Amino acid sequence: MKKRYILPLILMSVSLISGCVENKYLESLGLITAVGYDESDNDELKGTLVLYQFNPAMEDVEKVLTSKANTTKGARLSMNFDTDHKLVSGQLRIAIYGRELAGKGISHLVDTLERDSSIGNMVYLAIADTTAEDILTYQMIDKHSNKGTYLYNLVKQNVESELLIAPTLQEFITDNGSVGKDPILPLLSATEGTLKIKGFALFHKDKFVKEINKEDLFYIRSLVENYNTAGSLEVGLPMEPFKSHMSQDENSAWEELDKEEKLYIVFDGIKSDYHVKAGKQEKPTFTIKLKIDVRLHEITEKLKLSDPKILNLVEKETSKYIKQNIMKNIKMLQETNVDPIGFGMEYKTVRNHHTLTQEEWNDLYKDATFDVSVELNLIRTGVTD
Repeated sequence: MKKRYILPLILMSVSLISGCVENKYLESLGLITAVGYDESDNDELKGTLVLYQFNPAMEDVEKVLTSKANTTKGARLSMNFDTDHKLVSGQLRIAIYGRELAGKGISHLVDTLERDSSIGNMVYLAIADTTAEDILTYQMIDKHSNKGTYLYNLVKQNVESELLIAPTLQEFITDNGSVGKDPILPLLSATEGTLKIKGFALFHKDKFVKEINKEDLFYIRSLVENYNTAGSLEVGLPMEPFKSHMSQDENSAWEELDKEEKLYIVFDGIKSDYHVKAGKQEKPTFTIKLKIDVRLHEITEKLKLSDPKILNLVEKETSKYIKQNIMKNIKMLQETNVDPIGFGMEYKTVRNHHTLTQEEWNDLYKDATFDVSVELNLIRTGVTD
């Protein structure tokens, strides 16, 4: 074939292919950035969508739709009658489930996200402290162009700051489908004119069973993922061990204070390395080793940190404090029968117990024992004596 015929044929082919693709003009699309689901009357589901509508002439490009139906897709079909924009899911960033609904199980709702080929598996999941509708319709003091994008960025920056475990669709599906590992998701609240992360929702499989506060997440996350210099932690150490290292004036002042007075220290630049190892015996026993390098960022009392004895005391007391809180949280997890750390998966692997069921692990987990060691190294004090 002569070369002069090749270009016209290519152009003809492109024209035919593009003619088979539906044209989607941006101005006519309602880009779904957030979805929320709650229980409703008569066993129906209440869905809430946050849309991004592209309109260069408008500052406010957000629109919120709500509808009731028996299924998530049914709710979305109903919402099509409430907008002149075609609803598309390709820009979905976060899915939120109401507290009451999450307590009854959300796997069937998460499954519908997984089945939608237009939705990526890195979509964030979260739980509403009240209802998803409350979160997605809340009027914040600071105006944002789109609430779905705001909530996504709220979670994302805390993930990047190593303050929470990435609550992605992929992670939830993997943890929920694994014997010996449970999901954990952020708990959102609407208060004081803003939307914030109030705490965290612990799951037993797909059911929300217990809320924990933000301060306790460090002691769980440190056994799930290593920190890589972005994390921070505040500790409250008993003052007594440090009394003899204070000046006479400070010591006298301390004598007049409540004996429960604390020495508060903030660490940042956290870099950690954890190891969780199950024993080979039938009764679950676990050895946990956690090594942490930190930088001292703030301290509430003046200590001579250039003195190696004082520096070692800070490391020793902080290591003890972290160990106590890890043990406290592990005990809480056992009592609640939730396993976000994945002890069951480790036990199953070491024991080569491929047939271990979730019910069997539930019975074993409550009697498991743990040997925890923590080694904290203060690599920089950040202060000048």
